[in-house]
Amino acid sequence: MEKFINFKQLNVVKTGTSTANGDAGLTLTDSAALFTQLVLPHAIVWDRVTARKYLVTAVTSDTELALESIGVDVGTGVPDATAYFIYMPEYTVRQAGTADGTGAFQLIDSTVDFIAAGVKIGDYALDITAAVTAKVTAVTGTMLTVDTDTFAGGDNYLVYASGADDHDVIMRSADVADVSNASADTSIVNTTYEPSGTAVMKVDYAYSSTVGANSDMRGAIQDAVTASLQTAWPAVTYDFPGLLNGASASNTTWLGGREYFFLKIQKV
Repeated sequence: MEKFINFKQLNVVKTGTSTANGDAGLTLTDSAALFTQLVLPHAIVWDRVTARKYLVTAVTSDTELALESIGVDVGTGVPDATAYFIYMPEYTVRQAGTADGTGAFQLIDSTVDFIAAGVKIGDYALDITAAVTAKVTAVTGTMLTVDTDTFAGGDNYLVYASGADDHDVIMRSADVADVSNASADTSIVNTTYEPSGTAVMKVDYAYSSTVGANSDMRGAIQDAVTASLQTAWPAVTYDFPGLLNGASASNTTWLGGREYFFLKIQKV
């Protein structure tokens, strides 16, 4: 029986194509987007052409995000006509829309089902129009009770939960021949299996260090392979324990400079 390593891979919460050059202001602009209803600060933007990665520092409008470069390959903003992916490492969006009723300490939207959307007590409700965040204290199908009296009919809102929007991806840990950084992009680790060259798993991740080639993730995956194979049966899956950025991390405002986030793990 095989053994596996389980990684937490972020879900793509939005895809699109930029409609203006972001070089001047370190931005992403998409005239077809509704960023205010989909994205929160500290989201990760992946430029799918240059492979550069950015952190969202502010959602400045429905169509524009302010960015900060992360990773080794520093960019100046997403160029025009460039495909992008957006991920949420801190939050999971439950529901977005426009309130169509007004009640004291209530968010009312008769067009949705908050229960079916998975909204829970303790989640957050952002009144985009008023720029106020409240906490959910009760949930019914079309109404949320919140701890701040802010929502009125016509207000745009975003309901979200704390915690990364991610899912489990497993990678085989037996018969590993080599674990190495990709030569062209140090935020990619390639795991090659025996017989030599028969399969390669590419692990693409985002990290905040900006000081040259990164070997920490390569070493952490090598250690995880060993730990997985040493785990006693009947345990088959070993959970990747995570990895902290070292003291050299320069973007300390990014989740305290601490986490690496997996964007795509795939066989190539």
